[in-house]
Amino acid sequence: MSTEHTTQAIEATLAATGSKATYTGAGMTIGGWALSNEFAVLFGMLIGVLGLAVNWYYKHKLTMAEIKLKEEQAAREREVHAAKMSGYL
Repeated sequence: MSTEHTTQAIEATLAATGSKATYTGAGMTIGGWALSNEFAVLFGMLIGVLGLAVNWYYKHKLTMAEIKLKEEQAAREREVHAAKMSGYL
């Protein structure tokens, strides 16, 4: 497996972990609130915010990679079109 595939697999795992941490933090916050335990509420909120931050980072990174890929594809299509058009002249 190449380094790029390994990196993508790690990033996908971290993004999934961030999503699960967000849900875990939300659950702990609700549970702490129901039990009137301030520590559980604060800890749950902290885990939720950290999970949200990790999830946002990797989703943002993925979005930027997709935009770059689409721009490169559009540039290739313009080059192919220009080459075809020059052949007709």
